[in-house]
Amino acid sequence: MTPIERQRAGRSSAGHEGAGASSGPPDELVPLLRAAGLTVRPIEHAAAADVGALRRRVAARSGPLVCSGLMEDWPARTGWNPADLAKRHGERRVTALLDLPATGVLFPQDQRGYERELSFGEFLDRMTAAGPVAPCYLAYQRAHEIFDPADYDIASLCPADGHGTDTRVWIGSAGTRSMLHSDLKDNFFCQVWGEKSVILLDWRDSRAVYPFPDNLVNSRIDLAEPDLGRFPRLRKAVLHHARLRPGDLLYIPRGWWHDVRAHTPSVSVNHWFGEPLGLREYLRLLGALGPAYWRATVRDFVTHGMLRRQEPTRFFFSPASTGKRLYDAVRTGDFSRSNDPSADA
Repeated sequence: MTPIERQRAGRSSAGHEGAGASSGPPDELVPLLRAAGLTVRPIEHAAAADVGALRRRVAARSGPLVCSGLMEDWPARTGWNPADLAKRHGERRVTALLDLPATGVLFPQDQRGYERELSFGEFLDRMTAAGPVAPCYLAYQRAHEIFDPADYDIASLCPADGHGTDTRVWIGSAGTRSMLHSDLKDNFFCQVWGEKSVILLDWRDSRAVYPFPDNLVNSRIDLAEPDLGRFPRLRKAVLHHARLRPGDLLYIPRGWWHDVRAHTPSVSVNHWFGEPLGLREYLRLLGALGPAYWRATVRDFVTHGMLRRQEPTRFFFSPASTGKRLYDAVRTGDFSRSNDPSADA
């Protein structure tokens, strides 16, 4: 029996078995990872609400940082709870993801199969009632399309550098998951209401997360079920963990891999900013990953670039494949436009 199996057996005998999710509640993820022999370290927490310290960390890109107290003046901190949101915005029509899978890395069906249009009020009712077995998510929604930008003064925390920015909201039930993936820009992730856990890995550990051969920014590893026989390089990586509570801001440096899971119904807002990772970094990673990745890239360069065949969307908000992005780079000089949320802001 593996360490993870022994730990789960102990939980079951004590009457704490998860409701349908094989990995148990999200707050058990760190003990499971450590029981598997992985190194998990807490993310540094700033001692005080210090914008200067946050900006210095961004300038140095010396690793992630959790700050508290920087959001206390935001109207969102008191007004973005389900009851108030329903009163102010309940009639608005939204497209949300309903009855999502509770386990696995890829969606069993195309993401569009989970999309439903409903009122925001109806979604909030679904969100508060949903359990972790079939979570629901209003995710990757541009914040200004629902809320007054004065509610979330996140842009003032960022250095002005001339690069495109984008702000999104994430509103969902307990059990929602953004599986291990990498974004090309720096990220301020702000927890407004509810609680989430985040696991991070450095971009330099990208080989250890075993990206999909056709997509360099999504990992094949479910950290709730880390198969170290299949993914042995993960043993040598350092994982960084934080539990985010209302008022916490997490700085995620560009390229850092992150896995985000909700403990409770949750409202979050994030802001992408800064200079993106470029073609050179991705080509360096592609070269290190080997022939299987090269073949997938050539295939998708032809299929989804030259032949323009539509790509499936079974990742969580699927980015374009590596081959399609390389095709875009050849044609336009921009490898990351299709993966840059600020490109069409």
